[in-house]
Amino acid sequence: MRCSKGMHRLFLGFLLGIYFDRTSKLIATMNDAVAPSLHNSMSSSSRSRQSILSKRIITVFGTESSGSTFLATTLGIASGAFPPNGTYVTLPTDRNNNPGRTIVERTVARSARSPDGEIEIQHISLPWGFWGTKRRNCELSEGTITVDAYVPEPCFRFDYQSTWKHRLEAKAPAGCREEAHISEKNNRTTIAGKKWTCGTNNCGQGDNDGYALYPRRFFVNVTAHIEWYLQRGVDITAVLSVRDKSVTLAGKVKNHCPDQAISRLEEERARTIMSNSLRNYGRPGRFKESGIPHDNSNKEERAVSVSYETLMAMGESYLFDIYRTLGINSTFVPDFKDGNEKYVRAQS
Repeated sequence: MRCSKGMHRLFLGFLLGIYFDRTSKLIATMNDAVAPSLHNSMSSSSRSRQSILSKRIITVFGTESSGSTFLATTLGIASGAFPPNGTYVTLPTDRNNNPGRTIVERTVARSARSPDGEIEIQHISLPWGFWGTKRRNCELSEGTITVDAYVPEPCFRFDYQSTWKHRLEAKAPAGCREEAHISEKNNRTTIAGKKWTCGTNNCGQGDNDGYALYPRRFFVNVTAHIEWYLQRGVDITAVLSVRDKSVTLAGKVKNHCPDQAISRLEEERARTIMSNSLRNYGRPGRFKESGIPHDNSNKEERAVSVSYETLMAMGESYLFDIYRTLGINSTFVPDFKDGNEKYVRAQS
């Protein structure tokens, strides 16, 4: 029995309908699969346009072995700037461009920033850095400079790496020049009534333009650091980690510089820097120091001291008070382990 032309066309249309229906469903499924990738790509794009400067920065300072690493890491986790279980970090390439290994960083070594750029925790010991050996830290101590500020991480570069070819190929982000005003052209110049600096004594030039070039070991002027960021519209607070002097000296001699006399001089230098920041940006008020009137009542509190011993003794009640002072909304409590105990035993 032969099919009429009309029936043949009807049957052909039915088959084509099934084909187009399945094809449209397949395309829709593919679109659904592609959408998350497109979203991630767009999110990455917007992250790449994120400001170099965080809206809120808390910089933890302290003499070496003052407990500043513990404090910075605690604040990093509590503020959401640092993951509780640490983060994977790939170490930078060496002089010969050999790739660095990937490690798990469990403490805030230098800085940690929340994914949205809202808050950043910086950690700077006074002095910060290493000359390669503890003995060389002692030998080169006298020439250790004090810089104005620790700049945002993407704009930071060691001066000894500034001639490495593969580092020269990695240009500084535009935000280092446009937002942070780090440029040899702007250094020590006054623009619109503001005097801009690179944050350190050595501004990058040529292929290093936009980078602040730092020595291997340096002090940071806490007062100047606060003012450097305020000038750029950042809400900043310096947190000063303070610990028993005999304990910090013992730790410094053991881990940083074995010459006790030199270590003591560095500690005194660091404490002078921190004390000056409290005079200038501590709790506002009028007072006398050594018979000299001092008035910082027109300044907002930007320097806060934290006692390591009080933190160990009072635990979370003191810690939560620190959170409130810094505007951190958190109930995170670290494992309090008194690091003084081993030094006290050694001295008894």
